[in-house]
Amino acid sequence: MTCLCGLAYLPSLGFERICVEFGSTILKVSKASDGPCTEVDVVLPGFVDLHVHMRGLGQRHKGEWRTESLAALHGGVTVVVDMPNNVPRVDNLEILRRKLEEADRESYVDFMLYTAYPFLPDESYVAGVKLFPSDLMNDLDEVFSRASKLGKVVVVHAEDPLILQEAEKPTRVEDHWRAHPELAEDAAVRRALWLAERHSTKVRIAHSTLPITLRLVQGAKVRGVDASAEVTPHHILYNIEDSPTLGPLAKVNPPLRSKPVVEEFRRMVHAGMADFLATDHAPHSPEEKSRPYEEMPPGIPWLDLMAPLLMTMIGEGIFPAGVIDMYSSRPAAHLGLKRGKISPGSAADLVVLRKESWTIREDDMYTKARSAPVREVGWVVKKVYLKGKLAYDSGPVVEEGFGSPA
Repeated sequence: MTCLCGLAYLPSLGFERICVEFGSTILKVSKASDGPCTEVDVVLPGFVDLHVHMRGLGQRHKGEWRTESLAALHGGVTVVVDMPNNVPRVDNLEILRRKLEEADRESYVDFMLYTAYPFLPDESYVAGVKLFPSDLMNDLDEVFSRASKLGKVVVVHAEDPLILQEAEKPTRVEDHWRAHPELAEDAAVRRALWLAERHSTKVRIAHSTLPITLRLVQGAKVRGVDASAEVTPHHILYNIEDSPTLGPLAKVNPPLRSKPVVEEFRRMVHAGMADFLATDHAPHSPEEKSRPYEEMPPGIPWLDLMAPLLMTMIGEGIFPAGVIDMYSSRPAAHLGLKRGKISPGSAADLVVLRKESWTIREDDMYTKARSAPVREVGWVVKKVYLKGKLAYDSGPVVEEGFGSPA
């Protein structure tokens, strides 16, 4: 048994000084321990990221399970759910099994997978099916109906493809938002929620960017729809005016929004109108991200930074303390996992942080993207326990392949 004492985040309660005793699961949470305990600055639950792109398969130059799961561990993330837009696309059983084998062989953290439209098998490690904008050109009744029968989630990248086709075609990163009008998100969200209501399907709007999206999801919940909205760090922290500073990292889909929209969006997140935080961690090689705008792939990497970033942003009042629940206990419950919270009986996924200034350098990161959207944070991850086993101690201490299907 191991014991840690320090400031800890307890689900729905906030930060309190406690001692947590654990084996593979959390055994006891108390104000004081009966036996010897290690004093630490802060203990957080292991994070659960509902939306990542670990790459691999035919895109190992961008990222692979070995590097990106180490980035996750470095950032205090102990469970990831990976998107299916690989090369090749995960839209059949053969490719799904190849991906599962690769993840099982290499990953340092536990994982689940999404499949690509219209493929949705009844496998325990498949969390659901992901719909990308091009998929929205199809009749979606069948996939929503199947997801409902299987009890799996339909995750929607909500941008209407017809509106995207008719949008402007910018030539520089600063104008990327022009290619992705707000109307495209609005229209796609309404359609997804209508389909979910029609088929009694669990639906999640990925990387929401607009206040209207959060309002529509809340309205659907009132009508009894099992609907949720995830938000990303970049859509809360940045707006289109930050594009020159972010450079190539400002090219993301959906795009950064205007300053007034982001300010209202952030207020709504503070008010509890979003369900989950997810990174949409999307690594690309440095060479790819240095190409001209038209050839540059969209995406931003986050996994290496998450626990230090959230603690820093909470301290600065940019994120509410409840963002910890949005990135731990809530996504775990969404997946049906007994993880993501410091509570007796929960898996002992724990993150130990020290209050320490960290100037982020490329050499500090494990992701193959080798870039970071922030430069300074006020915390550093020192240790990570995965199901009670020390997995990271200022560096990985377990072998690749330690992670398994969650």
